Amino acid sequence: MPVGTPALDEGITSPYSPLRQYVLSTTLPDSTDPEVEIVRGEPLELVRRLKKEEGMDIYLAGGGRLAAAVLPEIDELIIKHYPVVAGTGVPAFSGEFRPTLFIPTTSETFSNGARVTWYART
Repeated sequence: MPVGTPALDEGITSPYSPLRQYVLSTTLPDSTDPEVEIVRGEPLELVRRLKKEEGMDIYLAGGGRLAAAVLPEIDELIIKHYPVVAGTGVPAFSGEFRPTLFIPTTSETFSNGARVTWYART
């Protein structure tokens, strides 16, 4: 079974409906959900193509390898901080060392201590 398919394991084929959804994978079979397109090509090419289209923003939900692959096209970061120590985890960016500067533009803190900060590329 492919790694990283917990939604599919629960029968959820379109977790971000009604948004257009692309899943980058070399192991998943073709999607049975018309709202989800499996993309087997380069993620950077997909993001560049989508940015040329009219419409809304692109929201990346994925791991550090995907984020690192599309880093040249990331205009804004939205970082969520939770006051919990959970041990090991997935790196936010996993790839070659490419320092990329972003500046904080706004931040919101919630009563439970969680914080969301928006950063813009400089």
